[in-house]
Amino acid sequence: MFYLISKFLNRPNCLFLMTRVAVINQEKCRPDKCGHLCYKVCPSVRAGRETITFDPPSNKAVIHEPLCSGVAICVKKCPFHCITVVNLPEELDKEVTHRYGINGFKLHRLPMPKLSKVIGLVGQNGSGKSTTLNILQGNLQPNLGRFDQPPDWDEIIENYRGTEAQSYFEKMANEELKTVLKPQNVDKLPRVTKGNVSDLISKVDERGLKDEVKDIFSLTTVWDRSISKLSGGELQRLAIAATIVREADVYLFDEPTSYLDVHERVKISQYINEMKSPNHTLIVVEHDLAMLDYLSDHVHMYYGDAGVYGIVSHPYSVREGINIFLDGYIPSENMRFRAESIIFKKASLEEKITSERLAIRYGDMTKKFDTFELSVKGGELYKGEVVGIIGPNGIGKTTFVKMLAGILEPTTISESTELLVKMATRDKEAIDLQEKNQDGGIHEQLKVSHKPQYLYTESEQTVVDYLREINPVMLTSGWHKSEIIEPLRFSKLLDSRLCDLSGGELQKVSIAACLGRKAHLYLIDEPSAFISAEDRVNVAKVIKRVVSHY
Repeated sequence: MFYLISKFLNRPNCLFLMTRVAVINQEKCRPDKCGHLCYKVCPSVRAGRETITFDPPSNKAVIHEPLCSGVAICVKKCPFHCITVVNLPEELDKEVTHRYGINGFKLHRLPMPKLSKVIGLVGQNGSGKSTTLNILQGNLQPNLGRFDQPPDWDEIIENYRGTEAQSYFEKMANEELKTVLKPQNVDKLPRVTKGNVSDLISKVDERGLKDEVKDIFSLTTVWDRSISKLSGGELQRLAIAATIVREADVYLFDEPTSYLDVHERVKISQYINEMKSPNHTLIVVEHDLAMLDYLSDHVHMYYGDAGVYGIVSHPYSVREGINIFLDGYIPSENMRFRAESIIFKKASLEEKITSERLAIRYGDMTKKFDTFELSVKGGELYKGEVVGIIGPNGIGKTTFVKMLAGILEPTTISESTELLVKMATRDKEAIDLQEKNQDGGIHEQLKVSHKPQYLYTESEQTVVDYLREINPVMLTSGWHKSEIIEPLRFSKLLDSRLCDLSGGELQKVSIAACLGRKAHLYLIDEPSAFISAEDRVNVAKVIKRVVSHY
């Protein structure tokens, strides 16, 4: 512990007693390949202290935080970037909810469950929202930071005395509390649940709401369909319906609006809001700020360092909470958790589109399936523009994108999709792909980069190898680093395996891979799924910059 005048927390001229938090990513730590470099460069170790030791079974480093000087040379020297050292106000040590072992993720505080209220949780990925849901569901008993000597229920209840959490944990300890969770990754549902939609709903229906949810959540058309044949939006509606029909005291919804169109988001948000009763507690993790505003009564914000520590703010009214989140500054705690405010600017007037900027023209197309047919009117795409596709689920947006990407072949097409403009080339490779047409002019080969809607992978390939495979210069090019990798904030994931990434992490890596290819047309299907509100803004900015660059 040490004293520090903090200018980073936006608290000038204040003296704080700080405590150290050292986190080691155990999956990245490879002691057999680094020669224990962190141990060799640590000033405290050189001074004779046992600041860094090694766990006998794995031989991986263990940093003893009370002895750490915070110089953080080990952070800079670690070749696998698996060490993070941060300083936090000592006052937060009294509010530790859970820690995943020594040098593991640390969560401070908990949201306060309230009867007959919808509590909204918002914040960056990796800040502890999933840990919170596991605790509130009863799958994880909070250890109050004492991972070596976990407290019993009496100590936990005493720790939260005088708050709503006290009665909540009393009921949980006495097994008087029934909870149910709508999971985040609904795309994994077909791998764990077999049968059709009606079988699943009938099996879990404890409230006699089967017919009601069938109608409200538009499940009639898929009622007898196999779960393995459902789209992302249909899986989301099914998961929410299967959660609601169960009898419980606490309903937990983890990102209930992913994969849903605007109309469905409003309908489901309205239904969740109407579930409020004196006997029910409702907690929702949501990144869509409009829906969070629509369905929540109170909001807790999560902030911190992703994968290192997370802090839960005190409760705020929904409007005040969202404004604070956008501003990045909590006045009551005098805490700035983001360097810049999130500001939604009005779109600037673009220069008038002329035929000289025409890039791609596609003809009328149709695609026929057994129970669905998509008809597409021909259109034109212009260089440097970002075109949004919007519409209800199941209307054919993904099918249209796949036809443009060449993944699906149209059943009929009036004229071939073609590149009509000689786009500027930036390197010899692009020039080599050009071919002279019959008139002696230059006609470039159309190159398309596509990010699919569903991103499940079992690949053990690392992010580094994957991105190098996509574009060999992506990790060495200064432009790619500054315009794609750094804004999307996944540089710490480069040594991670694709199969180990969370939904939000995999989404950002997939977007980066798509934009990292040099192409004439970028097709990005649902880039905002699973990622936080902050990252959604960053993704939008990155897409616009990349399109204008190419």
